[in-house]
Amino acid sequence: MIKLIYTGDITYSSSLKPLSASSSVTYIEGMANGKTIRIVIDTSTKDKKEFLINKFNSLGVKLENIDYVINTHHHYDHIENNELFKNARIITYNNYKDFEEGLSKYGIKIMEVLGHTMDSIAIIYGDYIVSGDAIPVKNNIFKNLPPKVHEDKELATESLNKIKNLRKNIITGHDGLLNIEDYADY
Repeated sequence: MIKLIYTGDITYSSSLKPLSASSSVTYIEGMANGKTIRIVIDTSTKDKKEFLINKFNSLGVKLENIDYVINTHHHYDHIENNELFKNARIITYNNYKDFEEGLSKYGIKIMEVLGHTMDSIAIIYGDYIVSGDAIPVKNNIFKNLPPKVHEDKELATESLNKIKNLRKNIITGHDGLLNIEDYADY
């Protein structure tokens, strides 16, 4: 099961610079060999703390039972609520290879999607990919543009195309879910 807990948001100034941002938050619950694994991908900003607590409670998911938090990259708007998941192991670009084999048993794959930052990863689960800010908003796909904020435009464009070519539903970094049928012609 994959569930978008919070769709994320981003506000731009008139000069198209980000003024505020809170990342999407995604929950995955997988099973293999009778064992359940619980993963949260990105934890958004401090101002979303109560919302997240209430949302997980309404789903019957105890925060202390989360096994892993995966941060798609190091920007504050994706990591500020990591401490809510006190028993979770934190997976980042720097250590994801240590967890790849164990997560693959549950159908979870992690891939590098560099460009927005040089430590960006995306998570693939079934027909979904959680892109982080490799694709922060749906218009990145519709207009075939890399993120406005990027460290390497060429790598960011390559990552966008790599994700797009997977032909999966995309959970964007700040703009909710983009279904494959909505961008199949782009």
